[in-house]
Amino acid sequence: MSHVSPHADERPAPTAEPTGARRGRRPAWVLGVGGLAVGLVVGGCSGLGVGAVGGAALVADGSSLGDLLTGDGGDERTVAEALPDELPRLRAFVAEERGLAWEREVPVEALDDEAFETALAGPDAGDAGPRDAGEGDAVEGDAVEGDAELEEDGAVALDDPDGGRAETYAALGLTPSATAYREAWDDGDSAVTGFYDTETREVVLRGQTWTPAVEETLVHELTHALDDQHVDLDAVVAEGATPEQVSAATAVVEGSAEAVAWAWYDTLDDDRLDAYDEAWEVGPEDGTPEGEGVAEGDPAYDPLLDALSLFPYDYGYVAVEAVGDDGGPEAVDELLRAPLTTTEQVLAARPDPGAVPGLAPAVEVDAPTAPEGVEVLGSGTLGLFPLALLPQVAQAGDEGYWLDPEDVVTHAWTGDAWTTWVDPADDDRACTAVLVRLEDARGRDDLLDALGPWVADASDVGAALEPVGDGDLRLTGCGER
Repeated sequence: MSHVSPHADERPAPTAEPTGARRGRRPAWVLGVGGLAVGLVVGGCSGLGVGAVGGAALVADGSSLGDLLTGDGGDERTVAEALPDELPRLRAFVAEERGLAWEREVPVEALDDEAFETALAGPDAGDAGPRDAGEGDAVEGDAVEGDAELEEDGAVALDDPDGGRAETYAALGLTPSATAYREAWDDGDSAVTGFYDTETREVVLRGQTWTPAVEETLVHELTHALDDQHVDLDAVVAEGATPEQVSAATAVVEGSAEAVAWAWYDTLDDDRLDAYDEAWEVGPEDGTPEGEGVAEGDPAYDPLLDALSLFPYDYGYVAVEAVGDDGGPEAVDELLRAPLTTTEQVLAARPDPGAVPGLAPAVEVDAPTAPEGVEVLGSGTLGLFPLALLPQVAQAGDEGYWLDPEDVVTHAWTGDAWTTWVDPADDDRACTAVLVRLEDARGRDDLLDALGPWVADASDVGAALEPVGDGDLRLTGCGER
């Protein structure tokens, strides 16, 4: 399954639409409400697998994805003209790479921007109003189960801002403010280039001209379609899953598609490779299209949102490759049926992560208790991946977040929980307490040292660390709402 290309470290990653329910449109990952739609989004990475997960969404102009999807590098055929020849070839390629046989045809439709946005929103988009998970949930002195309440409406991933999660990230200094994070989240659909819907069992593409980017999107989505014929993708995320469990399980689904997308990239001849790369025109410094990047401060850009929403695609690929190289397509199928449950397991990229000591499912940690009398915004789990980003807060605004899985802040993480509340001294700020459970006191002390840069660099949020008990570490901070 693994194909190494000399251009591998130059290729912009085929990345995917952020998971989790979005307000006012069909969720990108819907469980029990109209099926699952897995989308491919143009993201700001400079490499698939272990790469720069920061950077702006690559929107080439104010209303569309521009040359990436509408002609530059194309062969002047429309998608409708190209599909009779290209679809059989790509179906065969995907089947060979995944080691699976097609059981039925998969309809493919290409739409212009307006029609695509309508299809992505789904037929019931106008019926769903904004959801404010924190509204009406204020209590005095006790934690509320923010994640659990959201799960009643459908599983959400780590990038979802609701239930106090955006405020938690802001209080830790990972994002400038909860408002900025939400604005970036709400703007995310503009970069979606295609999706596969498990209810209709069809692929929908944005763009009507056949280009390398459209072909790549089709390869990615056809892989989802083929996987869905052998493994029920709607069942991948367990009912009641936490956001971290959702992100980990999603990493398996998207990792499978990304492995095939990488193999497709390796087949490009020099002309097609040049056309593909020229369409991206990735700048060497910030990973955004030259002259087209989203300006710093634009609500369309938040480095943490990019890191969290692209996590399943950049890092899921590495984990799926490890499993596939060790056990073949059957092992990937089994991983889809019983997916990973923590971001720690995804980052470990082991053939059998659950069997490795220290990589068991997360233990349940009681959420910290908020101060008496405050308005609690929510509680939930953080996970190793966001925790590992904390030492990078100082560079994130300029460089985005980048994490080498070998450099995670701890290998002793076993679980965590957070509680976030409105700062009683300033309604415009939110405070959080995160309790991280480590395997032992040595693991706790090592993490205490590893997070030293976070305490120094996130002084604006009052970042602080406190050892608790035999092996716990408490993180606190207060940031802008």
